[in-house]
Amino acid sequence: MFLCKMSFYPDFFNRLEFLFSSIGVILSFFMGIFLLIKKKNYSKANTFLAIYLLAFSTRIGKSLFHNYYTINDTILTMFLGLFLVIGPCLWLYANNLYKNIHAVKNYLHYIPFFVLLILSNYFQNDGNTNSKIFYLVLIFHGLIYCVYTLYWLFKTENINNHLQKGIQIKRWLALLTLTTLLMFINSLLIFLNVVSFYPSSAVLFSLNIVFLLIWALKNVWLFKTETEKYSNSTLSFKKVNAYLQQLHKLIEKERLYLDPELTLSKLAKIMGVSSKLLSQIINQTENSNYSQFIAKYRVIEVKKRLRNPVYNNYKIAAIAYESGFNSTSSFNASFKKITNTTAVKYRKSCIKNQS
Repeated sequence: MFLCKMSFYPDFFNRLEFLFSSIGVILSFFMGIFLLIKKKNYSKANTFLAIYLLAFSTRIGKSLFHNYYTINDTILTMFLGLFLVIGPCLWLYANNLYKNIHAVKNYLHYIPFFVLLILSNYFQNDGNTNSKIFYLVLIFHGLIYCVYTLYWLFKTENINNHLQKGIQIKRWLALLTLTTLLMFINSLLIFLNVVSFYPSSAVLFSLNIVFLLIWALKNVWLFKTETEKYSNSTLSFKKVNAYLQQLHKLIEKERLYLDPELTLSKLAKIMGVSSKLLSQIINQTENSNYSQFIAKYRVIEVKKRLRNPVYNNYKIAAIAYESGFNSTSSFNASFKKITNTTAVKYRKSCIKNQS
């Protein structure tokens, strides 16, 4: 009986380890397929991200499979060659999504991969000096792309660079690049015998993919083309930035959001611009429409008052009306959406902290 238990636990944990290691492969593969199929209203940059996910999931999937079964050396080399796809896809995805594309011949970045495919029969994976050098070249190829992408990302100016949307895009690309860099560093550590080949790569990949997927689901707009309707706009970065500063000055310093009758056309008239132009500026820079933009300021005002002991005896509805909302239903919906809680719960937590 004791021997049965001893044999059961290692087998159980091995299966659990394999299951967790497979999560990243499955999620990455299906996300890649989804981005390839979903074309309408989705960014063209997604094609590079899809290839990145498919290449990475296939590469890690091979590692899982190879741990249990023997793979022909030529096929093994072809799978290793996927390292030469991951780096270029990361760079081209960042280049396209960041809206700063230069005269880049996309296919040129994949030439090393196709050359390797053609000559894969001549590369041996027998652990000799040549195969080790070959493996190191693959790793450093990916590392160079990751490091350069990070450098380019933080040095390149973008029309949305100083705006909320640009900050979110940069943050997403930085996270994607850093997790990719982590995977290549892990491969280097495997080469140096610091960590084991299995399950370190697969487990780390699963953790990375789950983390990135959660972040992506919270920012689905990153993958869509909602700003393409303004692709022919003649507005320069300086003009957009000037209008945005004027808008925030009016909203924050003049506290125009306290006016429950404030409309898009009324605000546009105060700014001296057309309603269409103001709507475009808000959409492009804040990634929201006019109603959501104003509601955010009003919710901030409500939260400020709820934290103030002076308003402890005020009804929440009265505070909402004083903060610019013209109905309790719109207030409740906006407050819950922006804060992920209700005003009643928020007030209770504030009073609790006060005491």
